[in-house]
Amino acid sequence: MEDLETWLDQVYASGGDRDTLDKLYDQWAKEYDQQLWASGNPYIAIETGMVGRHVSDYDARILDVGCGTGNMAQVLHQMGYNNLEGLDPSAGMLAVAEQKDVYKKLHPLFLGESIELESESYDAVVASGVLTHGHAPPESLDGIIKITKPGGIIIFSLSKIAYDDHGFGNKMAQLDDTCAWEFLDRSRLFRTYPFSEKEKYIRHWVCAYRKL
Repeated sequence: MEDLETWLDQVYASGGDRDTLDKLYDQWAKEYDQQLWASGNPYIAIETGMVGRHVSDYDARILDVGCGTGNMAQVLHQMGYNNLEGLDPSAGMLAVAEQKDVYKKLHPLFLGESIELESESYDAVVASGVLTHGHAPPESLDGIIKITKPGGIIIFSLSKIAYDDHGFGNKMAQLDDTCAWEFLDRSRLFRTYPFSEKEKYIRHWVCAYRKL
């Protein structure tokens, strides 16, 4: 069994190549839950707290993009949210997510500038651990906005590296300037993998916006 840091090295080294990422996550799926929770990564706790703060309707239609094995949706389900859907390109990850029996639907789709789902159809879209270097590109925010209803809530974790060096800062500024969304909330910057000396440089925020 490879450790978390080895998997992360391979993911970041992929450069966002879809075929490489899908194969990696398919292979990682069986070990992913155990390693993620053991890493001490707090973004699921922070992000589900943000959902509780900004999405008051437990029947809201919520899409979990880059859902992986469904860790965040499992917590949201336990909190009382009843209408959850997931999106992820990895068949291995979706197979684990399906076993948790918390999603109404699972969509084997890519996260990008265009998402093959109905426009303006979700009350909220959440993304945990996917908007970072070596994963989804900045243009994924365009895709997320397109499928969110006007007035809908968008909540996502974002790495500081992705914001500073991989185009997310510029994309978010563009969305601000074009009034595509409005800022609601942002957590304090936190260490992503607090038990890892090797990955100690990685920091994240959790951000919340409303589509205009």
